[in-house]
Amino acid sequence: MTQEANFIHFVYTVLATIGVIGILIFIHEFGHFIVAKWMGVRVEIFSLGFGPKIFGIKGGETEYRLSLVPLGGYVKLYGENPEEAPNLPDKDRTFYYKKVWQKALIVLAGPLMNFVFPVLVFWILFSTTGVYVIPPKVGKVLPNTPAQKAGLKPGDEILAINGKRVHSFESLVLYLREHTELKEVTLKIKRDGKIFTVVIHPAYREGYNIFRKKTKIPYIGITAKPTFIHKKYGVVKAFVLAVKKVWDITYLTLVAVVKLVLGELPFSTLGGPITIGKMIGQNVQYGLLPLLSFTAFLSINLGIINLLPIPMLDGGHLVIYLVEAIRGRPISLKTLELILKIGIVILIALMIAVFYNDIIKLLSGWKHP
Repeated sequence: MTQEANFIHFVYTVLATIGVIGILIFIHEFGHFIVAKWMGVRVEIFSLGFGPKIFGIKGGETEYRLSLVPLGGYVKLYGENPEEAPNLPDKDRTFYYKKVWQKALIVLAGPLMNFVFPVLVFWILFSTTGVYVIPPKVGKVLPNTPAQKAGLKPGDEILAINGKRVHSFESLVLYLREHTELKEVTLKIKRDGKIFTVVIHPAYREGYNIFRKKTKIPYIGITAKPTFIHKKYGVVKAFVLAVKKVWDITYLTLVAVVKLVLGELPFSTLGGPITIGKMIGQNVQYGLLPLLSFTAFLSINLGIINLLPIPMLDGGHLVIYLVEAIRGRPISLKTLELILKIGIVILIALMIAVFYNDIIKLLSGWKHP
């Protein structure tokens, strides 16, 4: 690419990144905003971004702001500060005096919107443009491989792997990357109208599993047919598939979080704003639809992150409300201050870690799978 082309791509990447992050922040904060209104809590500020205000518009009782640091946002609720709440005149509109379940719903609404949004995105994509998939048919059988020894032939259609239905060649590859300790693979094959099973003992080679961890993955030695099938779904079927898509991404992300905590995944796999911007830039090159899909994926990740039981995050607040509900009384201000300080330390440490990962990847030329 020429310097001019590189500059144009950089500008598009920056604009797209700001747009995507802005959409995700708006969706999340809108969840808090709309449920707070529903519960009768006054919303004083709705801000996209943190830090100093760039500009603001007053609408009713709420000031809508655009702030300087575009890495988040916030909704300031009337009486959310326990120290100030007792001195406020309008107790009915005060967050602090709402019931525990009402406060929990307001907090939960933000992450919940991060799951509702991708369902809507995938629903629209599946029911309008549809999806293009590579059919699970064998294109080539590579010589001296487990597939050749098992008798697979070009044109064979793979219906299932180890009892799990296969919808595309990609799902077959993902299954092998997900199950890295397979000793044998049972394929349900359709050939010339006949259905039978084939047992393959896979070889292993260096590769990356579904969590981008370098490891040995099963290898059977087949390639896909270079064809695509366009699948378009009705409204109901598209909605069901959209929910399933969001569930699958959520499940895999939660598994990755657990593996990170247990040390089974290296912390270097995490990325921060620079990594996200890089990936958004890659999707921009492929067009609007891939960018929308990636935005939906990011939204799910944002929802999960915010539900982690870390003080300062929504999940941390939900844990506090759960404790208060069990105890039957609020946690003391001194204890709350200590919890929030711990949360700030944890979040700062995480931010430093992901920025460090970003910088290392940037210096290494982004040579990652």
